[in-house]
Amino acid sequence: MDTLHFISATGQHRPFNEYLEHLEADAPPYVIASFDTKAEAEAWLENQPIPPDSASVLIANAYHWVIHDERVGIFRLPRVRDLGYHLADLKKRHPPAAVASFATREEAEAWWKAQPTPARWAWVSIAGEPYLAVYHPNIQHRALYPLSMADGYEVEDDEEGPGEP
Repeated sequence: MDTLHFISATGQHRPFNEYLEHLEADAPPYVIASFDTKAEAEAWLENQPIPPDSASVLIANAYHWVIHDERVGIFRLPRVRDLGYHLADLKKRHPPAAVASFATREEAEAWWKAQPTPARWAWVSIAGEPYLAVYHPNIQHRALYPLSMADGYEVEDDEEGPGEP
């Protein structure tokens, strides 16, 4: 109840609604910012009046968890594997069917960046390999992730099979 009151009292209706849309779209894990380098991410964190804690950011399109220890003022940005699990789950629930095919990653990136209003995600094929094209609307960021990132990640079934308790 306190969370809903906070959203209402601080006028966070739109961001909360956008977050819910993000979840409903089976989009990849939510991120609050994107950086080309770790140094850029650290500089951004140091300049935040209230640094985020327990949030995800992208560094070179890799997911990192923001850990901020207020007691000593230290930031850590460990890499997390959330995207691998998400890709494995998405592959299982929405098998790859490319909406477009490209010979090179550069061609795919140019096409994805040229989309005026992209979907939150779409399967594409690059040199015969499936990729997930992702749009993070809250930070206006587009990325391509190879499905091979899901290799080694297993997703458990949500439903029990026949004869299982």
